[in-house]
Formats: sequence, C-alpha cells, structure tokens
Amino acid sequence: MVRDTHRRRSVHSPSAPHRPVIGITGYAHIPENAPLGLPIIGARSADVHAVQSAGGLAFLLPPVSDADEIDQLLDLVDGLLFTGGRDIDPAEYGETPVNDTVVVTPERDAFELPLMRRAIARDLPVLAICRGCQVMGVALGGSLWQDLPSQKPDGLVHSQKEARAETTHTVRVEPHTRLQAILGVSPSEDVPTNTFHHQAIHRVPEGFVPTAYAPDGCIEAIEAPARRFAVGVQWHPEFLAPGQEVHRRLFESLVRASRGDA
Repeated sequence: MVRDTHRRRSVHSPSAPHRPVIGITGYAHIPENAPLGLPIIGARSADVHAVQSAGGLAFLLPPVSDADEIDQLLDLVDGLLFTGGRDIDPAEYGETPVNDTVVVTPERDAFELPLMRRAIARDLPVLAICRGCQVMGVALGGSLWQDLPSQKPDGLVHSQKEARAETTHTVRVEPHTRLQAILGVSPSEDVPTNTFHHQAIHRVPEGFVPTAYAPDGCIEAIEAPARRFAVGVQWHPEFLAPGQEVHRRLFESLVRASRGDA
C-alpha cells in the first residue's frame, strides 16, 4: 500500500518524463568546524547531482537497522545508489583485520548490507559505487581484499593523490556484459577512471560476475546478469560524470531501469 500511495503522489505532466525516485544511502559524519562536533547525516553532493542530472529524483536514505524500516524505505524508491565510504567489517565475510589500515563503520554495515540483500531480492535497480560495490559483494556472500597495498604489493596504486575529477588508470571492460552495453565501449577500448580505494572484491558472490579489471588484475566492476539492473563499480563515476559521457551513462542507465525503460 505504501508503494501505491507513492505512485499516486508521483503524477506527472504528459509532456514530461517520469522522474523515478533514486534512494541514495546516507551516513553519519562530522564535518570540519561542525557546531558542538555533532554528526550530521548526508551524502556527497556529487552523488545527488549525478542522479539529478540523469533525470532521477534524489532521495536521501537515513541509516536504519530495523528490517521493517528498511523494507518501508524500499517501498518508497524505484532504484538505489549505494555510495562510497570507509571499510566493511571483515567479520562480515569471516575474516579478521589484516592491519590497522582497515577502518570499519559498523553502523553503515548494519544498514547497507541488509538493504542490499533486500533490494536484490526485490530486483530493484541498484548502482553501487566503490564501498557500495564492496557492499554488493559482501552482502551476497563474497569477500574482499582488505588492503591492496599489503596483500597485492606489486599492483597499481589504487588511491590516487590527484583531484577526484582526474583519471589515473584504465579499466578493461568484459565483452558481452551489461556494463559494456551501458558504457558503450568496444571490447578493445580501455576506459579511464579515477581510483580512491585500498580494498576490492576478492571472491565474487554467487549470481554475480566480474565485468571490468584494472591492468593489475584487480576487479573493478561486478554485475548480476539475472537481475534487472545490479551493477557495482569500484571507481567514482559521480566525480567524472559532469565532464565525461562514458561515466554519465551509468547514472542514466540506473534512472532508465528505475523508470522501467530497460
């Protein structure tokens, strides 16, 4: 009944396309110079702008851990964007921290892992970015490289010092995948990306496939072929979308799938 009510509220002009509601995972943080040092709940403006520019209505989801509340939130949205952030507790995939670079956020895990499981079970369109891609992997039974610099020391530098809108390495997208169709690239075409992570998918969960790799073999994207739209990318397309169409297509595809067009 909640979704039916929501649909009645979403009446739109026949001349304007329906703008689907995209839930963006919010999180608590303490901004610099915050009054009294109190945390606020929010998301990066780049995530919001990327959804809005793609034709979606951005809807911030506050972190909750109650299963009924998570289901009620899902009743309000047409699709989901899982945002970047700090590390998932290795206990969630049966490991202990390998070193002190692993900085966990239990309150995000308590919200985002069940949110992901319920969203995938409902076959809601999901785009997952960086930490979100890792959440997608862990929530469905996969695991992570906890610290790439120490566990894969011969690999690329995956945490760039350059600005967020700069690209510093490429990814090779697997042919005949949804990701290849979304980005519109040929099998031989490398896609320049930015990179801000020290963890990555290690064991891909059942029902998912890896769809992009960095030159060092690090998994840079996963998807669930049997689902309507379940795509995770390890880079941050929200910072690249304003100037690069190939990354903007990720958000446009999420909006189309959430609207029921694809």
